[in-house]
Amino acid sequence: MEKSGPSKPGICFGPFEADFRAGELRKHGAKLKIVGQPLEVLAVLLERPGEVVTREELRTKLWPADAFVDFDHGLNAAVNKLREALSDSAEKPEYVETLPRRGYRFIAPVDGCSAQSAPRRSKSFFLPHQVVIAFLSATVIAVLSWALWRYPWRRTEVTERKLTANSSESSVNSAAISPDGRYLAYGDNTGIFLKLIRTGETHAVPLPPNFAARVDDWFSDGSHLLVSRREQPGSIGLWSISVFGGSPRQLADDASGGSLSPDGTHIAFHRVHLTYDVLLGREVWVMRSDGADQVKVAAHQFSRVGTPAWSPDGKRIAYVRTSWAYNARASSIEVNDWQNARAETLFSDPRLGPELRWLPDDRLIYALGNQQASSRQDSSLWMVSLPPSGKISEPPKHITRGYGSITQLTASADGKVLIILRENWSPSVYIGTQAGDGTRLLAHRRLTLEESVSIPYSWTPDSKAVLFNSDRNGTPEIFKQAIDQPLAESLMTGADKLSQPRVTPDGSEILYISTPKSAGPETPSSIFAIPIAGGTPRLILNDVAILNVQCARLPSTLCMYSISKGDTWKTFRFDVRSGKRVDPPQIDSDCNWSLSPDGSQRAIIVCRPNEGKIQLRSASTGETRDVVVKGWHELMGIEWSADGRSLLVTWQNHASDSALLSVTLDGKASVLFHSSNSEIWNAIPSPDGRLLAIAEAGGTKNVWQLENF
Repeated sequence: MEKSGPSKPGICFGPFEADFRAGELRKHGAKLKIVGQPLEVLAVLLERPGEVVTREELRTKLWPADAFVDFDHGLNAAVNKLREALSDSAEKPEYVETLPRRGYRFIAPVDGCSAQSAPRRSKSFFLPHQVVIAFLSATVIAVLSWALWRYPWRRTEVTERKLTANSSESSVNSAAISPDGRYLAYGDNTGIFLKLIRTGETHAVPLPPNFAARVDDWFSDGSHLLVSRREQPGSIGLWSISVFGGSPRQLADDASGGSLSPDGTHIAFHRVHLTYDVLLGREVWVMRSDGADQVKVAAHQFSRVGTPAWSPDGKRIAYVRTSWAYNARASSIEVNDWQNARAETLFSDPRLGPELRWLPDDRLIYALGNQQASSRQDSSLWMVSLPPSGKISEPPKHITRGYGSITQLTASADGKVLIILRENWSPSVYIGTQAGDGTRLLAHRRLTLEESVSIPYSWTPDSKAVLFNSDRNGTPEIFKQAIDQPLAESLMTGADKLSQPRVTPDGSEILYISTPKSAGPETPSSIFAIPIAGGTPRLILNDVAILNVQCARLPSTLCMYSISKGDTWKTFRFDVRSGKRVDPPQIDSDCNWSLSPDGSQRAIIVCRPNEGKIQLRSASTGETRDVVVKGWHELMGIEWSADGRSLLVTWQNHASDSALLSVTLDGKASVLFHSSNSEIWNAIPSPDGRLLAIAEAGGTKNVWQLENF
């Protein structure tokens, strides 16, 4: 293929001189390391300085017509290397300007030059300066040596840089840094993207239609990504995709949260439980990087594990194991000699987040949340030295802290660059106005304007105010807010956690659950009642691990509450005046349930892959029948409509798609509201049936880079 370039012996721009006959680019006379296609791109641009050179023209000049190559990636890579040599920026270019979807333009002033035009100095002028420079260099070295001996070495400050700036409408859902530390791969609800960190130049990764996935890690070749993809309702799998495009390849089904071993030969991952969280699983597995030889490493029925992290030698994996017992949370870091199926607990801390990273120098990086906040947590990064002996040799060291929780953590292959996905995500109360037939929303607006966790549970009997709990003062309390007012009124506060305000059948009182902050699995909790306008609480009953309380409306006087026993719930009927409960209880699996307005039955969604199934269970006899919502798996929250003729059901999938459905008692669903940004948690109808109080979680998730840690 014939190569053409500028005919001048040398072209100068800024401090640079390009000599295309010699195939060199020099800066202040020093030769730069740039050859091949990046230099050819520069030659083509300098042929027509100030003019647009299209991408097609560059392709024609750089590759033969019959070449089988990914032109887009090759051209992007060549331009990026040219910019690196010129210390240029895609955002604020001094030399090479990008015209999106068109091409490039050389924008700096250009002059002809030659080697003879450089000023010369005589030998008598140069040698004395050489002596002076040598003397000064020796002096500087001596001073620096004395300073290093006199003053101990001090660690440089950790540097932090925000790599993405996505809004709440398209928050980043996953991210990973390339092994060489140059590229960031990240995903949001519009696709997966590749970003050159130094310049900020970003390109979409070509994917097949409807291929929604989370970025887990990079393969060691630097050109393939390990992603978790929702394959069909109720299932998720691990896939390999090329950043250049092409057909994705499935590696494992029912799997997520994958991590590549340092040598790239194996993948550690967890088997997932979609209803709980795509970031967590019940079992830890290891397989070869092509998906073969899958081996279970660890499993526990009543706990969840985060993304596994590999030791530098690839012989061990570490992960955070978390279990919940009512109001108590227990988390620990477990180190597993996976080839021998031998696990040991490194240390425990209830504040541990799900993510770890094990660096080549044996430092283990982990995140701690702020236990003082209830759901919205600030997080800090810590590191501890974990040599092959498996014993912690030094106290943990703090790296950095910030607002929001850390949900993903990856590092470059050399361990010098760390990236974290930090999220500021919390639910707020929204008001929706229903159409007369109850099949759609006519209006939708936010009610609670504070950045705090606010979850609605009921309305006042006149349908004019919403009752909710919020942690805006540091721990959950009971609030009431009129739908036409910007501020909420605190109804009950105290030393304990207060939650789930519900109205009694006659509408005269508000029930709520009170739980000690330091409650363990056997610590008694209580149900209290206060007057509807606020006032002195009265104790109704005590029990261990109360999770849900609801009442019917007159003429029914039925109220029910549930307690947790592992993955089992026991649900009792009780008298709201005397506090006496009726035995025996109804036994359910871990679930969400709602009591019908007439008190005749409960609607139940089991908290496991439920395949769109809702159970209707008689409150008196316990008899059940199933309602299947066709086409809607992964159902979450459930409430009865005000007239008891239909159900308000929330649906979510791992890609942060969510919807609010109106479901008839024979399983027909209408979509009231769909969102690919915020998460819809539940919806509570007003007594008159006109309005809905909706819990929607939203906020921002973005990527940060850390160095010098």
